[in-house]
Amino acid sequence: METSNIRGPRLIIDRKKCLDNIEYMVNKARENNLIFRPHFKTHQSLDIGRWFRQYGVDKITVSSLKMAYYFARDNWKDILVGIAYNPREYGLYEKLSEKCRIRLTISCPEAARLLAGQCRFQVEAMIKIDTGYNRTGIKWNDSNNLSRTIDYLNKNRKIKIRGLMTHDGSTYGLSSREKITGNYSTSVNRINISRKNAGIKDLIVSVGDTPSASLAESFKGVDELRPGNFVFYDLMQHVNGTCNFDNIAVVLICPVIDIRPSSGTVVIHGGAVHFSKESLTVEGKPVYGMVVPLNSSGWYQPEEKMYISSLSQEHGIIEYPEQKHIEGLQPGDLLAVIPVHSCLTADCMGSYTLDTGERIDHMRQQCQDAEYPL
Repeated sequence: METSNIRGPRLIIDRKKCLDNIEYMVNKARENNLIFRPHFKTHQSLDIGRWFRQYGVDKITVSSLKMAYYFARDNWKDILVGIAYNPREYGLYEKLSEKCRIRLTISCPEAARLLAGQCRFQVEAMIKIDTGYNRTGIKWNDSNNLSRTIDYLNKNRKIKIRGLMTHDGSTYGLSSREKITGNYSTSVNRINISRKNAGIKDLIVSVGDTPSASLAESFKGVDELRPGNFVFYDLMQHVNGTCNFDNIAVVLICPVIDIRPSSGTVVIHGGAVHFSKESLTVEGKPVYGMVVPLNSSGWYQPEEKMYISSLSQEHGIIEYPEQKHIEGLQPGDLLAVIPVHSCLTADCMGSYTLDTGERIDHMRQQCQDAEYPL
């Protein structure tokens, strides 16, 4: 792997692993007769989006209206904006509808009422159902507010209710495959109760977290799959059993800037502004990334596990269990670290380098205008 031109923190993608991850999830959706609408919030890259096209993907999910504009510029024609509808962006939704088929997300009766009063263009709506994550959406057993939401939307003939969606992000914090699949089954059962209560023919059910999409064996009661993190995976997914080590397609390479043998630590230029502050608990302690060795082919699984134990804005402190691991290191050496949460690390870094040395795009580099022009 080419590293001679690396001066500061650099986010590296293994293209082959990334493509393998995409192919795996595309095939899983196809084998289970699911609509595949991957979430592009993880990579936020036109170049990586085009890799998905190679496998026949033509529908996507994004996490903001700004991101929808970004991908619409690259001729993505079927886009679900996964964040809850913000009435202040109505005019931008309307403008985007001239470029592509747009779906928006309604998470409460009040938003439905406001959209119904505003909407002058043909649009499809997905109603967000909270199946246990307790973030946004109508509670799965709240039939009253679900009925109110549907009634408001039905008052405007421009709006078509397409289905119900959920994102149960609590799976990211679960510690085993069994807990993840059990949580997934509960979530699917709950959203299907909501579908029954809605009383509308042909509503689809859309689910979207990577742990469930990766581990579930049955998708009964599900019509659409929207995972995102799987394109890279990360340390969190590896620790909870969602992926194998060899599925992890991204590392952050950081220069050593200080060596402290007396405390058994090494300091890298790689801090919260690069990794984010997302952490995992390993053996009772918070960790912010795992160091992995490099060779000419990329990175590989270490014999002994060493972690970032502390982050400040620009600095990361790595604890080494034995003195021998520090011997031979010097400032300027490069260490590769698997991030805890690749979605946040990619967003923090805002740029990518392939393992071949080629640079590819990220939305942060090219999408600066706050009004999201096409």
